[in-house]
Amino acid sequence: ALTTRRLAGAPGAAGTGARRERLRWAPLGFALAAYLLFGLGYIGYMSFVIALLRGQGLSEGLRTAFYVLLGAGVVASSWLWAGLLQRARAGGALALLNGLLALATLLPVLSAHPLAVFASGALFGAVFLSVVASTTALVRRNLPTSLWPAGIAAFTVVFAAGQIAGPTLVGWLADGPGGLPLGFMCSAAALALGSLLALRQRPLQPA
Repeated sequence: ALTTRRLAGAPGAAGTGARRERLRWAPLGFALAAYLLFGLGYIGYMSFVIALLRGQGLSEGLRTAFYVLLGAGVVASSWLWAGLLQRARAGGALALLNGLLALATLLPVLSAHPLAVFASGALFGAVFLSVVASTTALVRRNLPTSLWPAGIAAFTVVFAAGQIAGPTLVGWLADGPGGLPLGFMCSAAALALGSLLALRQRPLQPA
């Protein structure tokens, strides 16, 4: 009878443990908010940068060179940030990368000189995909293995929300008197705020 009770109780106990093992978003709140703002800010840049450059009178050849440099930055990004992401436990990596994206977003607004434009493209390309990797690193170093899918899903949800809102916001601002430069400044501000919020994210697991 005792054996029967144990066997009958085992599934119930397992079910109770499974119910308890749910991701709590609050401890990751600062990182999630920073990632939401990343989605909002980065997509505004990617959606409208070619329109900004065209409006500033850059030739087709220079615009092509801009995209070549952006692509070269993407290729180099995993090598550039591998060491940082391997050490990342809190929000520092996310903060640094968001801050660099804010700078990259501002550069073509501050100056239409080809050097500023090329620096923007190269920097943006070298950073934006590593922001995604930084959240994966944060999840893996702070959550138990069983919660990795839920943690990554949480970051994906807020990122998608930012991606939806970003083009709408920048497009709305671009239609106003400030034009695209104002939209880009707001994207940069969102990324900068995301950087500040990410700095407040603390490790959830002891070293």
